Amino acid sequence: MVDATASFFADSYAIIEILRGNLAYRRYSSAYLVTTEFNLCEVAYAVFKDFPEESESILSTVRTTIEVVPTGNADYIVCAELRLQNNRSGKKLSTIDSLGYAVAQRLAIQFLTGDREFSDMKNVRFVK
Repeated sequence: MVDATASFFADSYAIIEILRGNLAYRRYSSAYLVTTEFNLCEVAYAVFKDFPEESESILSTVRTTIEVVPTGNADYIVCAELRLQNNRSGKKLSTIDSLGYAVAQRLAIQFLTGDREFSDMKNVRFVK
């Protein structure tokens, strides 16, 4: 069980799994979750693909349950450095996922994801 006062950065993968009702992610629905507009854009695509008529309502619900935090130049620079270093070592991190990880670091919270590229990284809560 996850402490309801725990905070996590929920990447797109995690948000989608929470919406799908994945049992492994159910325990995180009571945690304090944050994300970025970029992650919501990815979530919108996934939601619209399967539920075009309900996407507006679903995204509105996500916005009321997950805090959307702003990003800025410092986050983008950390993101670029992280992505470049990891991609050189063979990992294929997306820009949006790297940005989310950078924001999680700035906020000093764990990065919640099921993306295997992050499974062995520091401050990651990897859930499948």
